[in-house]
Amino acid sequence: MDGVERILSHDCGDHDRLVEWVGALTDETGLWRLMSGYNWNDGFAIPLAVVRHPRCDRGLALRMYWELDDAARIHHGDDRDGLREAYSTLATYEPSEFDRLVEYCTVLVRGLRDESFPVGRNSFDTGFFGFDDPSLTDRRRRLRIARTEAARRDLEDGFLRPVTAE
Repeated sequence: MDGVERILSHDCGDHDRLVEWVGALTDETGLWRLMSGYNWNDGFAIPLAVVRHPRCDRGLALRMYWELDDAARIHHGDDRDGLREAYSTLATYEPSEFDRLVEYCTVLVRGLRDESFPVGRNSFDTGFFGFDDPSLTDRRRRLRIARTEAARRDLEDGFLRPVTAE
């Protein structure tokens, strides 16, 4: 059993041990596999460990923001209040887990905003920018341009620019 399988099949509630196992993963493709199979009902210790991992690359960070969970998008514009409303049960009954959620969102949003996640082996197409993609028809190119212009009113380019792996 590799490290990703061990984390995904865990049955312990020991957050420190899970974080240690995530830290032992050696590349960004393992982190991608981990988040692809992760059950978000298991809490935010693992996602937080992933976004803190030095090998968490920009492709994975964008995927986590846009595709895997809504919490960071809620947090982006509204900090803690929007999360407290959306996750009121967690905030009330599991305050330490809610704090972990807020920290996960803060690290992810800050890293994308500052563009501090490195480009690695993971790719992610956000659906914005990429106007020079030869596979786009003229109509799709125009739609992508319009969609990007609209999104740039609310989001920094670091959230919108797709990433192609090294």
